[in-house]
Amino acid sequence: MTGAAAALLVGVILLDFTAVSSSRLTVLIRAFAVQAVLISALALLLDGVDSIHAWAVAGGNLALKGFAIPYVMNRALVRTGTRKEAEPLLSYGASMLLAAAAAGFSFALAARLPEEARREGLLLAAAAFATMFTGLLLLVTRSKAISEVVGYLVLENGIFLFGLTLLKRQPLIVEMGILLDVFVGVFVMGIVVYNIARTFDDVDVRALTALRDEALPEEEP
Repeated sequence: MTGAAAALLVGVILLDFTAVSSSRLTVLIRAFAVQAVLISALALLLDGVDSIHAWAVAGGNLALKGFAIPYVMNRALVRTGTRKEAEPLLSYGASMLLAAAAAGFSFALAARLPEEARREGLLLAAAAFATMFTGLLLLVTRSKAISEVVGYLVLENGIFLFGLTLLKRQPLIVEMGILLDVFVGVFVMGIVVYNIARTFDDVDVRALTALRDEALPEEEP
């Protein structure tokens, strides 16, 4: 692995810590977008800039997760008027400690992978696991719907990053299909976020516990 690729992976891990430590949703979305840009650049470095396959994977990932999805998420922020994660289920300090522990565990887990999965280096697999754990942490500990959507996207970044360990063996149609699924999923989640905000005047998913079934009035004969 080249020094440039290692620097990109370190950047990906640092952005994981940025995501779990910030209360501002704009920073959270920006961290995800920059992470997607770094992963796209990494795909080119690992497979070579002369590979059409690498350009297709990097270009699709960059266009979708680097620009299109952040644009949709920022539009959702404007429409819902949400700016911060005021009351996370776990404090930001504790989240940082968990993220650090997950990063350490990721290196230990990556060291136990088969040699084929580690052919690009231990750091790649470790960064992939750390990013997946970060996405799960955001999903579990954040209460705003937008934060949880970004958590899902960060988790997908980790899965995509791990797929780079086998980049030359992956069929292009499978990778493009995964990106399309992510886009459709975010589009649907954007609609859900907007409807939550319109119904509850907030995007705190804990408000969903207030929903109750109400019996419809019986029609008179």
